[in-house]
Amino acid sequence: MSIETSGLPPQTPMQGSSSRQLPDVQAQEVAQAAQANAQKNAEQTELSVEKLQAAVEKMNELMQNGQRSLNFSVDDSTDQVVVKVLDTSTDEVVRQIPSEETLKFAEYLEGMVGLIFDQQA
Repeated sequence: MSIETSGLPPQTPMQGSSSRQLPDVQAQEVAQAAQANAQKNAEQTELSVEKLQAAVEKMNELMQNGQRSLNFSVDDSTDQVVVKVLDTSTDEVVRQIPSEETLKFAEYLEGMVGLIFDQQA
């Protein structure tokens, strides 16, 4: 039984070429989706930093009463939350978590990782 006698229309060259264009269209859709996803992630990161700063301020307000107070902040170089226990009468730092040494070490490690990847690239 031939195609013409089966009642199906014969395939034209234009139909065959549309299947070649399909991967290009799919690639464009994938690229657009990836770009939209990257933009969404950037917006979420900005929002999460803002939320973190707001939470830090709220905790600082709540912890101002008493002989000891807690001070919450975000370290600029490592983006880690830092908690300081302060003596309210002298404003002396009783304890800091993580310690200054730990923060400096984390910053140093980030720098070393950056150097390693820069040299490999």
